[in-house]
Amino acid sequence: MTLSGNLTRDPQRRIGSRTGEPFAVSAIAVNSRRFDRENNQWVVTGTTYFDLLCWGRTGANVLASLHKGDPVVVHGRFRLNEWTSENGSGVNATIDVDSIGPDLTFGTAPFTRGSASYGLERVEEYNPGEPEDARPVEGRPDAPGHEDDDLGDLADPDGVLDDEAAEEVLARSA
Repeated sequence: MTLSGNLTRDPQRRIGSRTGEPFAVSAIAVNSRRFDRENNQWVVTGTTYFDLLCWGRTGANVLASLHKGDPVVVHGRFRLNEWTSENGSGVNATIDVDSIGPDLTFGTAPFTRGSASYGLERVEEYNPGEPEDARPVEGRPDAPGHEDDDLGDLADPDGVLDDEAAEEVLARSA
């Protein structure tokens, strides 16, 4: 499945409760539109939300590159996750991301080839079947003590992150 939309939250680093593998999690809002001929404009007719799970190097790159509100194009495998908690039950639409990047329809973005050696360390446990309010909040932008970091000081003059700088990006996003 391929989607185009905006990230609804900053990517967060997590670890799978079943697999023990680290990954990054975020979410995307995808608007449905139709053209209103009477008013000669596009009208949003609804919004669908998807959780995004980005594994391995893709997850590390997402943590270093993308932020809440960014327009993105996502390609991956769709699945539904049912969950139950004290507050009720529900279903989350989830995309296991194969590839993701900025949607250049809305602007420009530089590309920096990353190192193959960095990954996701120091992650917290996450179960994608849990409702959003039951998930761990440490590292979320709205969590107490979180401050936005300027990561620009980590790149060399060409804007490239070396292994050490990539590790620092991951540490700052914790």
